[in-house]
Amino acid sequence: MGHAGGDVDSNHMDATLVLSVSNWTMAELVRVFHSLPISQAQLLVDDLADRTIPLVWEGQSVRRVLDTTLKLWEQIIILLASRYGTVKVADLLNWTDYGNKSYFLRTLRDLHRKRQVELSKDNVTVEILPPGSRTAGDIIARSQVNLG
Repeated sequence: MGHAGGDVDSNHMDATLVLSVSNWTMAELVRVFHSLPISQAQLLVDDLADRTIPLVWEGQSVRRVLDTTLKLWEQIIILLASRYGTVKVADLLNWTDYGNKSYFLRTLRDLHRKRQVELSKDNVTVEILPPGSRTAGDIIARSQVNLG
């Protein structure tokens, strides 16, 4: 992909488009031609739909928010926005590396009351709601400046 003229570098935008279209294409191939059990094929398609957020580093079994200036509730929103569907509260607690579980759950309940997230009645799973996704976008825009 190339651009003629112009002073604005669009390489990042181009790479984002190519990655998104590639993920969509792969998801379609899995959806149509899979020979896996439906549940495994669905997990593959869901993983391809995960949003790539530059503030989130993903390791083998952990995710980390790279902007250390963000508050706990902001980290929760960003981590949930980087995943499709529900996340186990235990995983989210691990990803934030937060030590006070009762305060962590209180923060999740507060986000639930504000309709930023949907916390299951048994406090086992959580997922982001549309207002939370908008909040994530605001946090990401603000944090880009902090990360330089």
